[in-house]
Amino acid sequence: MIGAAVVALVLGLQTPAVPTGEPKIVDRWVITDKSIDESSGLGASRAYAGVYYTHNDSGDTARFFRFNKKGEVTGVFRLDGVKAIDWEDMEVAQVKGKNYVYLGDTGDNGRMREEIFVHRVIEPQASSGNEVLKAETFTFKYPDRKNDCEALLVNPVDGSIWFVSKARDQKTTVYVCREPKAGATQTLEKVAEDLKINTGGLGGNWVTAGSVSPDGKSVVLKTYAGGYLYKVGEGFDSWVKSAPVAVQFPLEKQGEAVCFSADGVYLLSNSEGSPCAVQVFRVPGR
Repeated sequence: MIGAAVVALVLGLQTPAVPTGEPKIVDRWVITDKSIDESSGLGASRAYAGVYYTHNDSGDTARFFRFNKKGEVTGVFRLDGVKAIDWEDMEVAQVKGKNYVYLGDTGDNGRMREEIFVHRVIEPQASSGNEVLKAETFTFKYPDRKNDCEALLVNPVDGSIWFVSKARDQKTTVYVCREPKAGATQTLEKVAEDLKINTGGLGGNWVTAGSVSPDGKSVVLKTYAGGYLYKVGEGFDSWVKSAPVAVQFPLEKQGEAVCFSADGVYLLSNSEGSPCAVQVFRVPGR
């Protein structure tokens, strides 16, 4: 007889049930700026304490916002020459000593797009306000089929860019570009064919956001109903085969954003809508 813990290590056989009840919220910041009405990504600055970023879902221009712990918008940054099709997620990561903001134009509800994009900018200085930024654009295509994707992951150790599909075809698939290069279309590598995601409830198998901890040792995936925390073992790829820990997220109307705090101790989560509340709670086990 195989023990449950062993079975859980076999990718695709089972995932843990999400615990009932809500996490203990340690902080909550309400963003009232009406320019932010469909927050779909979150990021915590790697350079400045108390600085955070978000962006809207489809329908907005190519811009993202900086805000503080009071929920005040302190900067709006536009990307020069970039068109926003369907921005779905963001990551803030320090890669090779530089602090970057990554913005994923990866949404595709109808699964019709031939290419998806990730735009990368150097994290703005804290003294900046409203600026137009020059972005590097990475262009990707899938190796097998078109996907709707709302979860962007960046490994801070090597700068590889990861994507987790939203299972509109009932399969959660994981892809990676290990050496992103701007200016050319790169074909993604498929890493996992059918990552089992089921947090229960409505939308419990649709991944709406993801993030990598600042040290690159943990991955969180969020659905409309909960989430999972994966540990990175020997090599970053190992997270897709690790036994996930269930994460209960705060009750939200339409939660599509998550990130780790800059110290990796907390998770930040928020929902679409205006005003939107960013809620902070501890990473399980921290």
